[in-house]
Amino acid sequence: MTKLESTIKIVLDQLRPKLASETWESRRRYFNQMLQCAESLGITEPCAELYDAFIADDNGSPERRSLHIRCVKLVDELACTHAKDEHGILFNEPPMPCEAEVQEFFNGRKFPIAAGVRIDYLIVKAEIEINYLHLTVSTMGQYKHSWMDIRRYFYDAGISEYDEALMQSFIQRMNSLRSNGFMKEWKWKINRKAAYVLMEIADTGHFQWGLIKRDTDCGNLEIESIRSQYLKSLEQRNLSKATIGLHDYVFRKMTEFTEIDALKDLKSLAPETIQLAVTKFADICNRRSMATIIPILRSLLEFLYAIGLLRTNLSGIVMGVFVQKGSVAAYLSEKDQANLMSQLEKEPKRTKAIILLAMKLGLRDCDICSLTFQEIDWRKDRIRLNQKKTGVPLALPLLPDIGNALMDYILNERPKRTDHYPYIFLRKQAPYNKLSSVYSICSKLLERQKVKPVNGTAKGTHLFRYSMVHRLLAAKVPHQVITDVLGHVSKESDKPYISMEESMLRMCALDLSVIGRVSWRGGTSDD
Repeated sequence: MTKLESTIKIVLDQLRPKLASETWESRRRYFNQMLQCAESLGITEPCAELYDAFIADDNGSPERRSLHIRCVKLVDELACTHAKDEHGILFNEPPMPCEAEVQEFFNGRKFPIAAGVRIDYLIVKAEIEINYLHLTVSTMGQYKHSWMDIRRYFYDAGISEYDEALMQSFIQRMNSLRSNGFMKEWKWKINRKAAYVLMEIADTGHFQWGLIKRDTDCGNLEIESIRSQYLKSLEQRNLSKATIGLHDYVFRKMTEFTEIDALKDLKSLAPETIQLAVTKFADICNRRSMATIIPILRSLLEFLYAIGLLRTNLSGIVMGVFVQKGSVAAYLSEKDQANLMSQLEKEPKRTKAIILLAMKLGLRDCDICSLTFQEIDWRKDRIRLNQKKTGVPLALPLLPDIGNALMDYILNERPKRTDHYPYIFLRKQAPYNKLSSVYSICSKLLERQKVKPVNGTAKGTHLFRYSMVHRLLAAKVPHQVITDVLGHVSKESDKPYISMEESMLRMCALDLSVIGRVSWRGGTSDD
């Protein structure tokens, strides 16, 4: 009896008590086919050549191929041949440690972890730590696949213990595959996220859901020191984190565009280089964004001059952006609004409630995302909130269709949370936290319904806000009422909205017949 025959006999003997007689007989026939394949190849013991030939002999049947692979795995496991499939993955990967073993291993261990922690233990620890997110089975499966990819990457490098440098190498490998078109976007995202989960747990012992922080290092110690000094000066001015982040973005992009690699490059900045940086900013930012970027760039140059890093104050050469509006604000026509309303019944309940809040009450994106249960007075049919943009209280009527849509979403579609989470609108996927923006919900709805705004291409909640104002103006609603509904305090804030009253704007147009006529000499002249 050859080694292959004895191995198959042992496998069949082990399967007999586990399988029904018909199933066991089916497995025996497939193993006989493996023996016939081996005989035709002149092979007498388990090996990768036999496995490949047997799997390929599937007669074009996916089911037959699957059963052949199952037989190969059983023989490979018993024979310890450590063979790999067509993707270079072991048919029988080493088993992962159990949760109890991992819990005991990490009990009392300090973080960040030092040497001596196997990547297998860290992966199981990660699976335990993200249980609180209550991810779906499919999402959890994607994480596990990615962690197995990381595990293989470590094993292929001959390393079984966690190493941050090798983890960074894995991330760079994923970035390279994605940028060269060899990896799909969704696969790159989950692989990168899975790697960062392991890195965070290796550093802290726990995982807290959040966005992946980008590597924002300037790459030079001198420039990085200046950057830190600049950011500290902004913090002393009590600016918000978002504003400081925007200033930081301008700083990093400015050093990139001007190719500043050292302190000497900064001190030798020329006006031409600054103008080139402004041009490069304009290539990646729209006009509205440039109106924000330019003042920040100017203040950055003033800062660099104030601390003695620029010989000349170059802020004066950075000219402000002039934005000429060609028409009144964008809005949806009454026909498009009616069509959109009729289609909301076919949309998810969350989408319907959000669109009604934006279209009928004109709520801003941030106020919809931050809407809480306490801000809805169901008994008095009122919505009372503090506007996130201004901090000013706002009271609006809870219209019947809006109230019904909210209740329908809360009772029948909103993800369940065991805690008393205050926010109404949640993500559809775990973790079920509040939405950060509803722009994509609005824009995708408009794209699906092929709705195009009048006077522009806007797609966010402000489009519905402007549309509501357009309806109120057409209905001759007094301006003060519109101001109150919008939650404005300053009359200046009303200007973009009131400009939508097209009929009155036409009345303001000047008669062109007076152009070229002189009237200051007591008479008239056509000279």
